[in-house]
Amino acid sequence: MSTTDSGHTVKKFDEELASLRGVVLRMGGLVEEQLRRALKVLADGDAEGALDVIKGDLEIDLIELRSDQEIAQLLARRSPLGVDLRTVLMLSKSVTDIERIGDETKKVARICVRLPDNGRELRTLPYMHEMQVLGEMVSRQLAGALDALARLDLARADEIRRNDDAVDAACNSLLDHIAGHMQEAPHTIPAAVLLLFATRALERIGDHTKNLTQYAVYLVEGRDVRHRKAVRAARA
Repeated sequence: MSTTDSGHTVKKFDEELASLRGVVLRMGGLVEEQLRRALKVLADGDAEGALDVIKGDLEIDLIELRSDQEIAQLLARRSPLGVDLRTVLMLSKSVTDIERIGDETKKVARICVRLPDNGRELRTLPYMHEMQVLGEMVSRQLAGALDALARLDLARADEIRRNDDAVDAACNSLLDHIAGHMQEAPHTIPAAVLLLFATRALERIGDHTKNLTQYAVYLVEGRDVRHRKAVRAARA
């Protein structure tokens, strides 16, 4: 292969990577918007709006399929190594986590559809403000993680990872509050059970969001920072 051909191949590969990266980030942006909409329809008890959110998940699924196909073709054609291989693996893993965030977001919207009395009871529940605060925390985390991934900003990624403990604590506090109120007001149990599921969905979104920040570290530094406690325990 001539030097010219080699340079052309490298340029073409870089263009393909940039295109794939753009598709993944667009997918992330759609999921971020879906989450904002799902949280709003839940707060408003808007079942009709929730149906629109559920329909919107189809576009995310289609982008996932397209991304998976492009990644498979890229690996087959280019056989990337080193940082190029890390980039492809990072994008592949990011697609998986973003799609799962989309699935959990769809669950939140479906819960809104299933709420009794068209969600009117929500306004009387004492923990709904706490639910909204948690939703805002998770939404900010996702926006920050996607920004860190787009910019490969490790300082931002580290900030999001550190904030994950606060998200977990807020989830646990809300779960306790919901369970306690169910005992005090049994008539709220049908709605409360659904909100327990919504809280768990937000918790899982937080977990997938944390994964996205870890992929940024993996790409830039080649370090796998997942499951660090398990790794330390295995080495002890």
